[in-house]
Amino acid sequence: MDRMEAEQIVKAVKLGDKEGYGRLVEAYQQRIFRYCFHMLGQLQEAEDVTQDVFIKGFERLDQYQEGTYFGAWLYKIAYRECLNKLKRAKTYERLIRLFAGTVPGAEPDQEPEAEYNAELRQTMLRLKPEDRHIILLRIVEENRFEDIAEQLNMSYAAVRKRYERAKRKLKNGISEREGETDEQSRSLSC
Repeated sequence: MDRMEAEQIVKAVKLGDKEGYGRLVEAYQQRIFRYCFHMLGQLQEAEDVTQDVFIKGFERLDQYQEGTYFGAWLYKIAYRECLNKLKRAKTYERLIRLFAGTVPGAEPDQEPEAEYNAELRQTMLRLKPEDRHIILLRIVEENRFEDIAEQLNMSYAAVRKRYERAKRKLKNGISEREGETDEQSRSLSC
């Protein structure tokens, strides 16, 4: 669904076409779910938060400003809901254990589009939630920097800089873990 079509549906829903919101849910549900799953690392929590995102989106549709990207507005809600869910978790280590599961695909017989290996999942969870948010939206969801900047109420340059830093942290974290594995292998072979 393109921006213009989403904008027209939102206008219709605001004018009383409640069924039109179902088309918006259909268009964005998989992307929002995938994003929530990668933010939270647990299937059930991602499903719950995805449902909450669309309920809150419907309830707050009057707060949506015409001319802004509807998808970016939904991701902003998803980001806040995921942060709330993360804040309620007792410890960050619990999230790492939960995140170790497999990534669900859209279809059971298909490979997931953005399947993470164990090292990447664990390294992602070491990032601040805000940095993880930027990485997921840019790499997994392929959002433009302009849309991410709009969601976070930040400048394009600030988002770009945080993205580059977070990406560097990911690369360094994976390299460090690979180095640890190499050292362990060498010590075992001696």
